[in-house]
Amino acid sequence: MSHITEQINAYLEPLAQDQKFSGSILASVHGEIVYSNAFGKANIELAVDNTTKTKFRIASLTKAFTGVCILQLVERGQLHLEDPLSKYYPNYPNGDHITIHHLLTHTSGIANYTDDPHMLEWAVHSSTPEKIIERFSQKELDFSPGEQYKYSNSGYILLGAILEQITEQSYEQYLHEQIFEPLGMKDSRLDRPDYILDLRAAGYHFSEEGTLLNAPFFNSTNAYSAGAIISTVEDLHIWDQALYTEQLLGKSSIDQMFTPVKGEQDYHYGYGWVIQETPYGKLVSHIGGIPGFASILLRFIDSGVCVHMLSNIAQDVSEIGKKIAEIIQESPVKNIG
Repeated sequence: MSHITEQINAYLEPLAQDQKFSGSILASVHGEIVYSNAFGKANIELAVDNTTKTKFRIASLTKAFTGVCILQLVERGQLHLEDPLSKYYPNYPNGDHITIHHLLTHTSGIANYTDDPHMLEWAVHSSTPEKIIERFSQKELDFSPGEQYKYSNSGYILLGAILEQITEQSYEQYLHEQIFEPLGMKDSRLDRPDYILDLRAAGYHFSEEGTLLNAPFFNSTNAYSAGAIISTVEDLHIWDQALYTEQLLGKSSIDQMFTPVKGEQDYHYGYGWVIQETPYGKLVSHIGGIPGFASILLRFIDSGVCVHMLSNIAQDVSEIGKKIAEIIQESPVKNIG
């Protein structure tokens, strides 16, 4: 274990010193934690260090949680993957041709609302799910449903809203009662900027000149079921381990969630997860980005290696996460368990 710690620290410390990484990391093999550490400041102005208990906006890692929620409803017979969108939104354009399956897999053709160049102007204000849906529902489809893959946060907004219709609960309540509380994820919740949360990280970004600045304000209600969860690497470790059991979903549903549908050259998308074949076997993963924050979760199904990385600087951390996974994969420790 100490060898892995030394190698990863030797890799991360220079990055942290150059402000190329600030955040928390936790890695495990077959459920056993092999690395846990944090770098940089949770709040630079107050000189508060990041720790593995620091709460970060996890951005699009939220989609995996939404995917599990939808599959839970499928298992209970409350929803079917073939259901058309029109069943829940009768007046939605092309709603007869767009299914739950299309929304989950980014194959609906619905325009991605976060591509709006004016997003940061309206995203400073609070939004309801219906208000967000209004922003994209009247836009033309990018392609016919099912024909192509194109990443769209809009589909996951609709999934959260449909869940609320079916359960008569808010998305936040459902997450708490069906996932966070049963698993003991005590430091996870749907974020809102007006909540007072202990150990919450402040978010930062670089200006075009390379100066580190406070990130522009983004009201997290505008991310909703596509990206509004706040959590810690320790809670995400609990989440990872639950997906190796049937605590949340039966095995067939988990297998379906990790089955590739459509994608781009080097990856395909399942239900809330990116799926790839690597030299280390099957990888299911996701990255996230939201003003002030970045995240990555890597789950190597065959070797049991998992890496969680949460950052409070808005910068691409995917290569850092992959390098940490590579260090662990190349170590004899991967054979534990």
